[in-house]
Amino acid sequence: MTEQGNRNDGWRKLKLFAGLVALAFAVTLAVIVGNRLSEEALSVLAGAVCGVGAAIPTSLLVVAVSQRRSESRDSEFSRAGQPPTSQPRLYPPVIVVQPQSGQRWPDNWNQMPPSLMAPTERNFTVVGGAYEDEQHLKHIE
Repeated sequence: MTEQGNRNDGWRKLKLFAGLVALAFAVTLAVIVGNRLSEEALSVLAGAVCGVGAAIPTSLLVVAVSQRRSESRDSEFSRAGQPPTSQPRLYPPVIVVQPQSGQRWPDNWNQMPPSLMAPTERNFTVVGGAYEDEQHLKHIE
């Protein structure tokens, strides 16, 4: 028993040491990154941290309420002597609409209207770079 107790005590000390090293690493990394970031970046980071900090208690509250509801529902079924799965589940009717098999689509039903088609000739103006006599280049598709 003493060997087992010594082993458990050694693992406990190792876990504590690893946790302290990880905490020191995280704090050091936060200080280094914090010194290199601009004011705007730090404010965005602080806002994200505050948002996460505000979301954690809210999510824990939602989990606690949902667990209480499920426990109360289970206790109602146990009092009634019925298992929770014995109630029939009612789903809305599913309606599937299919076109008639003899219906044909026009030959060009998926073509775009002429007003949306790309022009066949496009003009480009080159800005910057080496000076050329002709500034407009034509590209024909």
